[in-house]
Amino acid sequence: MNDQALIVSIPLLPQGLASLNEIEDNLIDAIDSAGVGEFDGNEIGPNGSILYMYGPNADELMRVVVPVLRRLGLPSGCSMSIRYGEPGAPETVVMLD
Repeated sequence: MNDQALIVSIPLLPQGLASLNEIEDNLIDAIDSAGVGEFDGNEIGPNGSILYMYGPNADELMRVVVPVLRRLGLPSGCSMSIRYGEPGAPETVVMLD
């Protein structure tokens, strides 16, 4: 059951940084290879993007996801919400920079 979540908020990506497709492809590969959950999609808006990932253990998912995000050199202002339960459960937000 995938009842825990990581939700990553990325402000607009400046020129020269990884594209959203590149970020998603790297996350999908890492999550699938580690067998810790799934990349579920994104929301793209005028102020940036939100990436959704789910798995049975948010800490294990985070252990795989954070190094990928750091390696890709995301812009400052990125944050990650960590939810240890179904939608509506309390969330912890951490800054990724």
